[in-house]
Amino acid sequence: MLNRVWIRSWGFMALMVGAMLLAGGLILPPEGRADGGKGFSSHHGQRGHKDFVGHALRRLLHDQKDLNMSEEQVGKIKAISLDYAKTRIRDKAEVKLAQVDVRALVFDEKAEISSIEAAMRKAESAKTTLHLDAVKAMRAAKAVLTPEQIEKWRAGMRDRHRHGRPGGEYGKERASDDPPTGMDKG
Repeated sequence: MLNRVWIRSWGFMALMVGAMLLAGGLILPPEGRADGGKGFSSHHGQRGHKDFVGHALRRLLHDQKDLNMSEEQVGKIKAISLDYAKTRIRDKAEVKLAQVDVRALVFDEKAEISSIEAAMRKAESAKTTLHLDAVKAMRAAKAVLTPEQIEKWRAGMRDRHRHGRPGGEYGKERASDDPPTGMDKG
């Protein structure tokens, strides 16, 4: 009888450890994660943009004159940006709620593995929805632009990235003694 109890307790412990490993970032508090809870780092060692699409949409609006955008285009990009911001808030809330459910089930000794698995799948599905909505917003914004505007925008993004500067006009080099131009806050 003692062996059965011992085997059951070790089996349960192995099950819990496996569930924690599968949940990974869902269970660990931010300070316990390898990235310190600050998101993925870029290759520059700085905190990476968690919302690249929101940044890109703001950048499009900031550079509307350089891209020769019409008032109609600006209005459409503003609407896409606003809709995306609202959708992102909702999506992030769904991810967090699903993660709370996973944590609760993992630490509930009576919870079935199938329930834990379903909660983990729901959390991953919520993350996928968050990422897909970003892709949809970016594609919608690109659909508003002409091919020439898209190419000019991409060239400007590459130029800023290559030269490590956040602002400036597309396709124009900045003299080394000129101060860098700033981005709008967001």
